[in-house]
Amino acid sequence: MNYIIKTKGKSIIKISEEEYGKLRQVESGLVHFRNISIDIISIDSIIPEEDYILEKSNQTTGMLHDGQSVIKKFGVWYINDGSFQIVVDPKYYPEVERDVVPTVKEFEQKYKSLPIEERLPLMLPEKREGGGLKKLTNNK
Repeated sequence: MNYIIKTKGKSIIKISEEEYGKLRQVESGLVHFRNISIDIISIDSIIPEEDYILEKSNQTTGMLHDGQSVIKKFGVWYINDGSFQIVVDPKYYPEVERDVVPTVKEFEQKYKSLPIEERLPLMLPEKREGGGLKKLTNNK
């Protein structure tokens, strides 16, 4: 199984299961893989490759928690009315601030049937402390 590392700088790095094991043994500092060195503190999250949705990185359309259709152009989310005049305010739409706007398909499948007030908490991933890694301990 392979894993995907997402860094705080929005980089995506694919690692093998062996490299993942090596990464889990390090508490702080640099970890060296093939031709890459990564500082543990720069890691935002690590997820199995099959859980990573590639379309998210190239996503240009989506739906906000209130059902508004949006479009992304040059890294900025706009209300999808064809004019690119109304920029989506991340203060009112935390899904935009955290860059977790669901695709239209995701919205239709997971969120559309829910009441509006229940959608947003489900769309937002929990914030992780400590760079997205936790030291595992053996409890005996």
